[in-house]
Amino acid sequence: MDYFTLFNLPKKFEINQKLLFDNFYALQSKFHPDLFINYTSLKKEIILKKSIELNLGYKTLKDFLSRAMYLLSLYGYKINTESVLLNQNRFLVKYFALYEEIDNLKKNSFNIKNWNCVLDKVDKKIMFCKKNIELEFKEENYEKIVIIIEKLLFLKKIKLSLKKERNLFLRQK
Repeated sequence: MDYFTLFNLPKKFEINQKLLFDNFYALQSKFHPDLFINYTSLKKEIILKKSIELNLGYKTLKDFLSRAMYLLSLYGYKINTESVLLNQNRFLVKYFALYEEIDNLKKNSFNIKNWNCVLDKVDKKIMFCKKNIELEFKEENYEKIVIIIEKLLFLKKIKLSLKKERNLFLRQK
């Protein structure tokens, strides 16, 4: 059973978050392991697995990126996040300027105004990717979505790197 069916949601990218939460809560209150403490070990194990499935399904569908990747997997498209992040050559040239800006920030003691400017630029690119993912799901352009998700993963890595470098700089002060 897929997570959309589990939570009685239509199998589409845009979902009703409140309905997801309500259905998750109803199922979790029905299958919570604490309700089965006096049952057999086998029954407790089955309930624990169901509870884990509910939590994983909720977490997957609640998050924009994981929901997109999960839905693509249901349509037969796989995104290997490790290989995408390791093989960044596709995006390195296009986003090389962002890495140069991060290097300039390091050289200029992470000037807060410049840092915020670079962070805003990355955030705008991330939002652009998210909007494109939504549009492409409506058009059922799954191969395009895979490429956009790869870009999004790459941009999120840049953003994480940017924050990490800033934190390292602040600790050294």
